[in-house]
Amino acid sequence: MCEACELEPDLPALPPVQLPSAAEALAAAERSPGLADLRRYVAELDGTSKPGRTLLPRWAEACGLVRVLKGTHVPMKKNAKLLKQPLELWARAFEALGEAGYGIAVEDDEVPFEFGMLFPDFLSGLQMTLYSAGGTPMPLELLYGLADEMPSLLTGLDVHGGSQWHHGLRVTLAVLDRFGAIERSEAGEEDLAKIAEAVGRPGPDPTLVRLTPLAFWALNRMLRAEGVDAPVIGELAAAPFETLADHLTEASPEVAEAELAAWLAHRSPADAATEAAGFLREAESPAQRLLALLALEATGAVGVAAARTVREEGGIAGAVTAAWLVERGEIAAGTLTADEMSLGMTDHLAAMDDFGVLFAELEALDDPLAVVGVIAAADHPDRLRLLDVIAQEHPDNKVAKQARKARFTLRRN
Repeated sequence: MCEACELEPDLPALPPVQLPSAAEALAAAERSPGLADLRRYVAELDGTSKPGRTLLPRWAEACGLVRVLKGTHVPMKKNAKLLKQPLELWARAFEALGEAGYGIAVEDDEVPFEFGMLFPDFLSGLQMTLYSAGGTPMPLELLYGLADEMPSLLTGLDVHGGSQWHHGLRVTLAVLDRFGAIERSEAGEEDLAKIAEAVGRPGPDPTLVRLTPLAFWALNRMLRAEGVDAPVIGELAAAPFETLADHLTEASPEVAEAELAAWLAHRSPADAATEAAGFLREAESPAQRLLALLALEATGAVGVAAARTVREEGGIAGAVTAAWLVERGEIAAGTLTADEMSLGMTDHLAAMDDFGVLFAELEALDDPLAVVGVIAAADHPDRLRLLDVIAQEHPDNKVAKQARKARFTLRRN
């Protein structure tokens, strides 16, 4: 059962994921030290082994590998064949881990008892967060937010979050690491600075976390069994562009590129350009418009022709397309109107903010103070949001002050 599906019936469209081959998945399962631990626990049962309260015996029981008979743990004969099927056993253990969460609290005095109570929900939230990242490593510092949210679910109990719940997350990650479900790495200097900016303090933990290919395979299987729309790369090739865009909005650049290539290969350049241009006209976000332009780019001359038509129709889509045509050298920069320039730049910056690189983009521009004025002048739905971000977070006080002034003027009017 995918508890994440029960907790969040309206899951956002998930990004397509790359799954390992059958041989790769089997090899990864056979290498898992955590799986070896479970097998060894069953193999060492001697008829006098009392059920332990720690993680391993609870996990073996949740997997159906052992049962309690006359106060002792004994192997489950009907599931004995699983011990010789590492891939199926790994998948079952991955699904069953949530039921063994009390064992983590029993083994480690620093983990709150309540952490074990909420472990199935916590683990599901962690799995879905990492799955939605689509292979992009997630900073540990941002995952702490999941632990901070959990105590609020315990109504009627005086339970507080903080360091103990953060410790519970770290212990959980250690279990998943040994099992072969996650990979841990460290952020480089540039990424560490971004993490520090995101959490609002210097010296953050440099740990990055992502699911392994084997965990993507197991979780994808669980989600699909529950009827969740969880595509793998290539499966959206025949889908309408609107469906493709929904799934790629939060995808990593590598995944988006691979899936878009598969989508383009499934239809003629003319059909692809027509569909992408139609979506561009109706797109609701900067990221969606950017994806439509990437599709037009790949269709060559027919994409340029479709873009010219969109430009003539005006609006945000027309302005964004006009800027795209200038970048390609298809029209002269001097032909852009003032409205097209302000709308196009504001939409581009809104997309960069969605991708977390707004300030880096502003730094690359010659005059950030002038850009603030361009944003303020644009009749764009994201202009106040952008001005708020710049006003509150930009490191240059002059730029931040200019954004505050522009924001105040707009709201007063």
